[in-house]
Amino acid sequence: MKGETYLYFNGHTAEPAADDKSILIPASKVLGITVGAANGTVDADALYLSFAGFVNDNNSKGAVVIAVTEGKLKEAMDDLAAAINGSDDFVVIADDFKKTYCSPHITGCTVDSAV
Repeated sequence: MKGETYLYFNGHTAEPAADDKSILIPASKVLGITVGAANGTVDADALYLSFAGFVNDNNSKGAVVIAVTEGKLKEAMDDLAAAINGSDDFVVIADDFKKTYCSPHITGCTVDSAV
């Protein structure tokens, strides 16, 4: 854990609750970021961040769909990569409750810890 960067996502407009709306993941678990939604469709205003799951079965994955201002996908990806690579600790990527985002082009997120 020491020396690892952790990424925080809260897709809830209130404090995180027990209904799978927030997650803290190690940056080393990120598998990739793509344009689109969980079902693989292209979405002009969303990024899909997938990560290795936490059950260590080599099959489970989780995901966060990150809402982005339309036309700003590249800029949001660049800001996201900079935030992930620019810290040695704890990074808020998207917090809908506090309206805090690592990019001015990110407008929200939806957490799905088991895809």
